[in-house]
Amino acid sequence: MPTTTPGPVRAAYLSELEAHGQLTVTVGGHTLALFRHQGRIHAIDNRCPHMGFPLDKGSVKDGILTCYWHYARFDLQTGGTFDQWADDVRAFPVEVRDGAVWVDVAPQRDPRAHQRERLQVGLERNLSLVIGKAVLTLLDGDGDPVGPFLAGVAFGTRYRMQGWGQGLTILTVMRNLLPSLHREDRARALYHGLAAVAADSA
Repeated sequence: MPTTTPGPVRAAYLSELEAHGQLTVTVGGHTLALFRHQGRIHAIDNRCPHMGFPLDKGSVKDGILTCYWHYARFDLQTGGTFDQWADDVRAFPVEVRDGAVWVDVAPQRDPRAHQRERLQVGLERNLSLVIGKAVLTLLDGDGDPVGPFLAGVAFGTRYRMQGWGQGLTILTVMRNLLPSLHREDRARALYHGLAAVAADSA
């Protein structure tokens, strides 16, 4: 489980990273992939945000890290993805001092705010995997389904050219069923409604 650390933490000795070109380390509860590429040191979350494959098993060329499972591509410096169906991988600030690589793993973004943005991307691009991952995160624990529901209604009423359609009907029915469903089934119901809105508005 990731923990909060007050500032940079020593992740590895520079000589070890230079000898191998890539290392996998655990810092502050995060498993990181460290890369030395074109004279620069990079630290990214080792878990591919698409489907969880270890990114240290991927390849780096011209500053682009490619995951070997589904070939999601990421900018090694920023973690930004080149593929709309993947998400950005978290890149961590790095500094080299005293012969060691130091990484700052302090939280940098609110995961729920990020998933609200990702939900919007999933709706706009009709990407069911992105919608599903956003809904799972937003409803995790005691997450309120009203926000994702309202996002779907706003999207469907704005972008469906023929007016109210089956996608908005499915979303509304699923929302009304939520109180009767087991907690573990609520995300699935909301996902189906939101995916129907995205498909109906494409």
